[in-house]
Amino acid sequence: MSLLKTRLAISLGALLMLAACATGPAGPPVAAPVLAMGDHWLYRITDNLRMGLVTMLDVEVVTVSGGTATLRLTYNNLYGRSEGIEEIDANGGLVVGALKEDPARRFPKPIEMYRFPLERGETWRQVVDTISPETQLPAQILVYGTVLGQAAVTVPGGAFSSTYVYRILQLDDEQFWRTRTTRNDSVWFSPDVKAPVRELRDASYIWRSGPESSVVRTENTTRELISYQPGGK
Repeated sequence: MSLLKTRLAISLGALLMLAACATGPAGPPVAAPVLAMGDHWLYRITDNLRMGLVTMLDVEVVTVSGGTATLRLTYNNLYGRSEGIEEIDANGGLVVGALKEDPARRFPKPIEMYRFPLERGETWRQVVDTISPETQLPAQILVYGTVLGQAAVTVPGGAFSSTYVYRILQLDDEQFWRTRTTRNDSVWFSPDVKAPVRELRDASYIWRSGPESSVVRTENTTRELISYQPGGK
């Protein structure tokens, strides 16, 4: 079995074990958030691969049309300032955005970062056929997720009752010299703020170099909510 298949089997096995062993309170189902113009979040992102580099992420809903919200993302750290956008549909699907440090793009169909309503023990799998931005060849984005129940969490923005979600993304960036990126996410989603209050991301790919293949880590970050201001007023 290849190293990639071994890592994927371990990740999926862990996901299934987490789903089977979910012990958090069930709580009521969490519906997809209704985003409103002016909804505004501030996050602190700590990059554990860059000596704890801190980036402040400002997110604001700037338009809502036909149930799809457009979000402006502004990043600030000691290296400067940058902006991005996301579009999120009424079901919580990612219509436009980036799954790694790339420019935002429109996906062939919305990426199911969540499958609402969120209920303990529920799992989902999605396959999205794409054209790889790296190779311009047919490729796929794969999403696996499970809802593990309610969890109390405290972040700089306060204490929240959240729904804990574990998610695996496999991206469409495979090339002859490397495997696709696999990203493992732990997410604490709070309906009180219509978004995650805490998120851990760990991403990597395998550099193909014969018997000396090695894992290259591309992301290990902690994202925590600093503040939330509702819009629509």
